Amino acid sequence: MMTSLKKGFTLIELLVVITIIGILATGAVQTFTSQIQKARDTTRVSDITALRGGLEQFYQDGGEYPDKGTAFSGVTLYVPKLPTDPKSEQSSGTSTFEYAYNVSADSNSIDNQEFEISAHFENGANTTAKAGTDGGDDPVRLEFWIDVNDTTEKPTVIAWEDTTADLYECVTPSGWAWADCDEEDNPMIIK
Repeated sequence: MMTSLKKGFTLIELLVVITIIGILATGAVQTFTSQIQKARDTTRVSDITALRGGLEQFYQDGGEYPDKGTAFSGVTLYVPKLPTDPKSEQSSGTSTFEYAYNVSADSNSIDNQEFEISAHFENGANTTAKAGTDGGDDPVRLEFWIDVNDTTEKPTVIAWEDTTADLYECVTPSGWAWADCDEEDNPMIIK
């Protein structure tokens, strides 16, 4: 009598293969996500570097940095399309993904002689390597600023929360209550 042999995989073999595929897929997704975050962070660095260049050109032509609010629109002469953060209007829990601008007087009380522009990083490695070593006071935001031998505190952006601020509007860092753009501690969101 001939017995037929069925060829196939056992349940255990299938479960082992599925488990291995799951482990490999998880690693691939984490790597892909990290690379996407790094790409968005690179865009952020490029964007605020361009904005910083526009601010410097504005200063060269006018002898001061632009006011917050509608006066900031003069920067569009040098940066025709103001960039927005790739994750604009999203919050990370410690900050918000927006480009922020602040301007203040220098140590001689001359208005609009110092500025800060910043962006929030989402990739942990960039946060540690770039935002944590830029000399700024916020460990999760890349900050560029001009501080003309000032002994007082530079304009700063701290304690971020969620916002839906419109173009050229100012917000307070704590709680995002609407604020007067003349207040030194209230940054402007660039959109």
